[in-house]
Amino acid sequence: MFGMIKNSLFGNTEETEYKLLSTETKDGVRFEVRRYDAAKYAVISSEGRTYDQVTGELVRKLLMYIGGSNEQGEAMGTAAPTIITVYPRNDGVLSRRLVVAIRIPTIYQQSPPTPTDSTIRVEERPGMTVYTLLKGSDSVPFSHDHVDSLQPEDNIAIWRFRR
Repeated sequence: MFGMIKNSLFGNTEETEYKLLSTETKDGVRFEVRRYDAAKYAVISSEGRTYDQVTGELVRKLLMYIGGSNEQGEAMGTAAPTIITVYPRNDGVLSRRLVVAIRIPTIYQQSPPTPTDSTIRVEERPGMTVYTLLKGSDSVPFSHDHVDSLQPEDNIAIWRFRR
């Protein structure tokens, strides 16, 4: 836990490079469409508990991993993005299957430290297009005409920033 706090206070925060595809406004909501390259992420998942019950716990475990709770004891700093995915069931209703992933900082991409927590795994994720709400946008539900037709294999993510 100390490593996570020390890493948060004194570690570097890396802003991951992306290609800005467009900046748009829809129904008073401003957002950017960004393209991120493939990268390695530390990933943890849960099934059976609700989003509210488990997200804090999963994010905390990942922050402990990048804060030095790994076999090498390496505090890596932090890197955006952190991605939280809730998977829909076949009927479209959100299930209780949740995956949280945090991008491993660039200097550790070739050889990430080995997690000591067996529930954390390191995986290569493909490049993705991300719709990012800009700070100051209304906190209304995000919708965009062509987002509704996207499939999970399209590697699309929608991020919200809270004020």
